[in-house]
Amino acid sequence: MKPSWEDIGLMRSDAIRAPRWRWCTAGLVSLLLFFAGATACGGDDSPGETPAPTKTVTETTEAPAETEPAAEQAVLPDMVGKSLQDAQDIAQAHGFYLLDSTDATGMDRFQVLDRNWVVCSQVPEPGRHSTDVTVTFDVVKDDESCP
Repeated sequence: MKPSWEDIGLMRSDAIRAPRWRWCTAGLVSLLLFFAGATACGGDDSPGETPAPTKTVTETTEAPAETEPAAEQAVLPDMVGKSLQDAQDIAQAHGFYLLDSTDATGMDRFQVLDRNWVVCSQVPEPGRHSTDVTVTFDVVKDDESCP
C-alpha cells in the first residue's frame, strides 16, 4: 500500500510549495535582467543636446598587388555509367571536392541514396581541369535509362 502525505509527516501543501530562497533568487535575477535591459536601451541623452560633429580623415596607401596562387590542376576521369557514389568518391580521390548532382529527367528529385543513381553525363567533360571547379553529375535512378 502506498503511504499517504500524512503518513510521512507532510501536508499536501508542503510538497507543492517552493522554498523561499528559490523565489528570492528568481526575483533578483528578474531585477538584474530588467536593469541590464534598461541601461542597454539608452543612456542619459538629454533631448536638447546634440553631439558635436566629428571629422574623420583616413589615409589610404596602395597595397602591393598580391598574386593568387595558381589553382591546382588535375585530370577528371569519365564518370558516365558509374554509380553517383562511386563517381563522387573517384572525383574526390583526384582532388575535386566541389561536387553537385542533378536529376537528368528534369523532375528535380533529390539524390538521397547516392548508390541508387547512375551518372548520365558530367560537366566539365573528362580531362585536365582546375580542382576548384564545380563538377556536376546529371543522374537517373539505377533502374531508369538516361534521356
